[in-house]
Amino acid sequence: MHMSRKWFPNTPLGAFTPFLLLYLCLVLYLHTDTMYGDEARYWEFAQNLLQGFYSPPAPDINLWNGPGYPLFLLPFAVLGLPLLAITLANAVLYWASVLLLYHSLLGYVSRRTALLLSLFWAGYYIAFQELPSLLSEPLTLFLVTAIAYCWSRAFREASTRWMVVAGLLLGWLTLTKIIFGYVVLVLLAGSVLYAGISRTANARRLAYCFGVAFLLCVPYLLYTYSLTGRVLYWGNSGGMSLYWMSTPVEGEYGDWNNETFTANCGLPNMPCSAPLLAVHHQADIAYVSQFVGVAKDDAYKRIAIDNIKAHPVKYVRNWLANIGRLLFGIPASYFYQREATLARILPNGVLLTFMLIAAVPTIRSWRRVALEIRILVLLLLLYLGASSLLSAYPRQFYVVVPMLLLWIGYVLERSLRISLQIGSAGEAGCAKPPATGKECNLTFL
Repeated sequence: MHMSRKWFPNTPLGAFTPFLLLYLCLVLYLHTDTMYGDEARYWEFAQNLLQGFYSPPAPDINLWNGPGYPLFLLPFAVLGLPLLAITLANAVLYWASVLLLYHSLLGYVSRRTALLLSLFWAGYYIAFQELPSLLSEPLTLFLVTAIAYCWSRAFREASTRWMVVAGLLLGWLTLTKIIFGYVVLVLLAGSVLYAGISRTANARRLAYCFGVAFLLCVPYLLYTYSLTGRVLYWGNSGGMSLYWMSTPVEGEYGDWNNETFTANCGLPNMPCSAPLLAVHHQADIAYVSQFVGVAKDDAYKRIAIDNIKAHPVKYVRNWLANIGRLLFGIPASYFYQREATLARILPNGVLLTFMLIAAVPTIRSWRRVALEIRILVLLLLLYLGASSLLSAYPRQFYVVVPMLLLWIGYVLERSLRISLQIGSAGEAGCAKPPATGKECNLTFL
């Protein structure tokens, strides 16, 4: 707690400390040393780094994800710490993201609004699911929030130092979630062009930020080039995701599955959908399975592109379904609905409502929005837009919720005025009521 007071002297620890205890208790209660799904792959990559390499050599190249999260795991592996230490660190990362969001918001909104939005994020239980696991989401959401915090400091203090720190964090985020590689490239090109046209200090700082982020990724990109001979090659997991997203089969919605069609099997009271998927996809999987590494990724992409060309309307329908999966985890092919869907609807439904409300003044008054918020919005649009083109999960959405809350708080604090005047002066909430009747105004400024 002393460190929190030192670095965040105005933090209402009485409001936030119980959440740290909650996160730690969740990890202690739910943690298991048995690895499931992606956990074993991340740990294997960390072990590879210990041995001085990342991917096996060609042709068995494995670049399923970037090295950002395995690098985070590396100190735990070197020190021989138990896996529980990693998941306890997840709890601390989440709590740190709450503190960072609160102090980011303080630069733009009232303390009350900052506290309310931060408490929303602190209690955003959808993100609790990955806390007890060796998964990259807790690190990702921390990096996302830390980047937003550094941007807010950099622009408010006219600080190049904070912008460089943001660039380093963005580079690490890109190595953790390689889809950000394409986001960084677009924003780097745009910021360099903007700096050349405007010739302002803020424009130059933006170019520094995205330039530093890209430079941090250069060693990894040189490594992937040495393996594949391809420039700007980020990974070989996209082809399979695009393949499932491109399915032309009626009754399927573009959700991801594995090569044995068992991604949604093994759940209590849930029939396995593997036989239904095999009817339509077994031939494709058999064809792709003759390849390995990058060639296999290319084979998936060829089939996916052919599907999209032959059935463009179905791909658009799958894309719309993908938006539902990002927000609510539905729909899924041949899959019964569960109570978990209802649990996602409440917080994400509220969040979606305020996103739509905030979008109106953002679009109408784009040039008057602070530059750092505009850049944040562009990053969100690029990331969520790119994520929606491939099979998506709710965890791809919730990791950027802190940035969404910062944007929503900034816009609504400045753009939305609610004047509620009802009845007589004696009624609660009626400041300066009209002489008669009642009036309720919702005004975008």
